[in-house]
Amino acid sequence: MEAVGLPIETESSVLKITLLGHRRALIENHKGVYAYTEKGITLTGSEGLVSVYGNDLEIKELDTERMLVDGYITGATYE
Repeated sequence: MEAVGLPIETESSVLKITLLGHRRALIENHKGVYAYTEKGITLTGSEGLVSVYGNDLEIKELDTERMLVDGYITGATYE
């Protein structure tokens, strides 16, 4: 995508995490839920796994490409 001068985030397969403070996370372009507990949610992506960690985590919205997580978020990692 960079060859045409478009930002990398316009590529639809790139996993994108948007943290909205410590209380909400929006994950876009995931491929599915790998693991889910109140302390961590792991999703598969085109380039590996991504995890969101915290307390009292809850999936508020889920569709084939987006997930909205509520709770107290302490971090996120790529694996």
